Amino acid sequence: MHNYNGNYMRKKILTLTIASIFSCAGFSQNDIDVASQTDRYNLTLEQCIEYAFGNSLERQNMKLSEKVSEYSYEQAKNNRKPQVSGSISESLSHSGRESDVNLGGNIGINAGATLYQGGAIKNNIEKSRIEANNAVVRTDQYDHNLIIKILQNFLTALSSEELLRYQKVILETSEEQLRQGEEKYKVGTILESDYLILQAQHANDECNLQSSQINRDNALLNLKLALSMDPNAELTLVYPDTTDMEALAEMPSVETAIQRTLDTYPDMILAKSNIEIQRINEEITRAGRRPTVSASAGLSTGHRNFDDFGNQLVDRFSQSLGVSMSVPIYDRGKTKTSLKMNEIQTKMAEVDMQETELKLRQTVAVECANVDLAYRKFKTNEKRAQAYKAVYDAYNMKFKYGTITSVDLLQQQNNYINYLTEYVRSKYSFILERKILDVYMDYPIKYEAVRVK
Repeated sequence: MHNYNGNYMRKKILTLTIASIFSCAGFSQNDIDVASQTDRYNLTLEQCIEYAFGNSLERQNMKLSEKVSEYSYEQAKNNRKPQVSGSISESLSHSGRESDVNLGGNIGINAGATLYQGGAIKNNIEKSRIEANNAVVRTDQYDHNLIIKILQNFLTALSSEELLRYQKVILETSEEQLRQGEEKYKVGTILESDYLILQAQHANDECNLQSSQINRDNALLNLKLALSMDPNAELTLVYPDTTDMEALAEMPSVETAIQRTLDTYPDMILAKSNIEIQRINEEITRAGRRPTVSASAGLSTGHRNFDDFGNQLVDRFSQSLGVSMSVPIYDRGKTKTSLKMNEIQTKMAEVDMQETELKLRQTVAVECANVDLAYRKFKTNEKRAQAYKAVYDAYNMKFKYGTITSVDLLQQQNNYINYLTEYVRSKYSFILERKILDVYMDYPIKYEAVRVK
């Protein structure tokens, strides 16, 4: 019965590993030649974010939109000032008789200002100010989403790179096992099937290494796309300090994290601002029911022909000053209807804010739970990987001295690889969840871009 199980396991492992060889061959046939690199970058996470901020075309458009909103705000403030215009005209007239030709001209300066418009001018200034602030907040909103995207791609690339390093060590060990197996097979201390299993496992380890290299390269390519970087550029990532994971696991209470998010997150700021804008729109509409008071002033002079030109300008010099008031009486219900619509839009903005707050509360609460769960999973997988590493090392030593078969060794090796993979993934999954929570809470990050030539 024991021999049957051993033969069965040998056949099963041999079949799976040989199948992986053919799968791996497919990767080698699809290798892509990359053009010569023109730029090399050696970037930390913070430097990646700074690079993306400086190269994102969408972000550049948003910064330009900030300028447009700023100019609109300046113009809204200038609307309080009087408007001044000048005019000059010359005319020639002929009454029909040959000698009756008249040449005349006028020069004038006129100024006008709206003194009162039911508060519309003041409210339009305030509305423009809020809209200018919102343009900045929308850029912050884009930045938050971009940071999360870069976090995901950066940490995925690091995870693939770290797993690749482990797999290189495993492949070196596999090569040593194959060398030892060949010597044992030559002297007859192991069966041919055991030696073939070692060959198949070595090929499988090579295939896994190539697969990890492809995953790493794909992750780096996705990161370059998120950074708006040339896909052909050479990008090397600087590993963050992950030695003190316990300190990274420290975080505020759930309610503190939620309140911090509600106070600082762009989505919430924009939702509150939208309510203010809608309320201002109500006041602007109400201004349509109030009188408008305007003032005007003017200076003018003129001449008729050029006889005694200077005296004519003095004699015809005139000044004017006036105040006018326009009182709305009936506008066919337009103001009333507009006001009702404004009030509905204000209520809709209030509902939107409540919905935004609810979603943020739920999101941050879930994110806090995800951080805690990811950390627990990481610690569990760390212990498992360490334990299976110790077992694998012990079995590797036993195989060296010929006390176990290759099947026994490879079972432990596969267990170790599986838990090692889970450990690496859970490690960077925890870091990702923790960093995303920091983004929600709007904790500042210092950036310093580095470019290596």
